[in-house]
Amino acid sequence: MKVSKDIVNQRRIDIMKTIEENNFVTVEELVRKYDVSPVTIRRDLQYWEDQGAIIKNYGGASLIHAFVEDNDYAKTRFMKAIAKRAALYIEDGDVIFINSSKTAVMVMDYIKNKKVTIITNHIKAASNLDDGIVLIYTGGEVKYPRNSMTGDFTLAALNNITASKCFIGCSGLKEDGVSTGIMKEMLINQTMLNKTAGQKFILCDHTKVGLDYNFHYGDYREIDYLITDVNASEKIISKIKARYTNMNVIEVEPLKISE
Repeated sequence: MKVSKDIVNQRRIDIMKTIEENNFVTVEELVRKYDVSPVTIRRDLQYWEDQGAIIKNYGGASLIHAFVEDNDYAKTRFMKAIAKRAALYIEDGDVIFINSSKTAVMVMDYIKNKKVTIITNHIKAASNLDDGIVLIYTGGEVKYPRNSMTGDFTLAALNNITASKCFIGCSGLKEDGVSTGIMKEMLINQTMLNKTAGQKFILCDHTKVGLDYNFHYGDYREIDYLITDVNASEKIISKIKARYTNMNVIEVEPLKISE
């Protein structure tokens, strides 16, 4: 009997959540949990390895990059605070790049009474946008469960645009730069930075400060603002402030429930 795509997708999401919670999982325990064959589980793990989320090893797999949507309310308050602060720098007439980062996309929620054009590679960016916003999707390749458009088509579109500002999120941030576990997303993020003529913003909540992934982008010497939150590692943020005096580092408090 053929198993539906929805069942397969849900099992894969559940497996990814298990790996994120424990950083490691064995094929044997997943076989017992889902009552499927080892071949099926290895196929599921291969799917996530192809996405750059895990690395398979003998008898199981280890976490590289968290891929399941984060719904933690406390963390969301910090993300919204970062987005709200970032939106203060947006002016009438701006042409803005926003990458597929959840925090960066939240910036759109706080743009009010301004006429701006936003170019993004996030497929779910359109929500309750203010009337003055013109939203342009880059187009490109989309792979479940990511909400980003990547690939040659996306890069070609970005290379034909010059933005006045960009707001770029990341998966990891350390003293020497920002990073992601996905090569294709790194190429998009770097292109957005390169094609921005004005101010460049890196947005990163505290849970990502100290993490480091395989693919790096964003030279701090060329970044105007790093916006993070007050829970970010003091040691790492202090080193960044001391080394890159050209960059304004802003640490925000979480939004209140009413905000």
